[in-house]
Amino acid sequence: VFPVFALTSPPLTLKGLSAENAPIEVRLTRDEIASFPQESVTTSMPWVNDKATFSGVNLQALLNHYHLKPGTIHLTALNKFTAELHWQDMKKYQPVLAIRRNDEWMRVRDYGPFWLIFALDTHPDLIDKGFLEKMVWQINEINVVP
Repeated sequence: VFPVFALTSPPLTLKGLSAENAPIEVRLTRDEIASFPQESVTTSMPWVNDKATFSGVNLQALLNHYHLKPGTIHLTALNKFTAELHWQDMKKYQPVLAIRRNDEWMRVRDYGPFWLIFALDTHPDLIDKGFLEKMVWQINEINVVP
């Protein structure tokens, strides 16, 4: 039995190019993201009280799974907010595309269903480097542009 919101969770569109420059476009449900190996990050953030534990797929693992050519990662939210993340920063800081917060599915009204999470407690310098704006919530599209 699945909750109603699990059936209506907006999908994630993943776009980019293959090594041969062929276009790749994949639409993934939250359940499909949940089928990837999951990682957890426990961190403090300005948007949540105290610390929270977020779990989901490692962003680099997800992009590598679909053999996307490295490039600038464009994140787009349901409200059309956008942010860019450089491939090297993704490799260095290993953000998680979270689908759960404190073991609960994240609904749209709770910043979900997809939220890019950096371990701010592990890398506090990210706050000063402007990475808070890269922690996009309600992500509905990730487009990697070589």
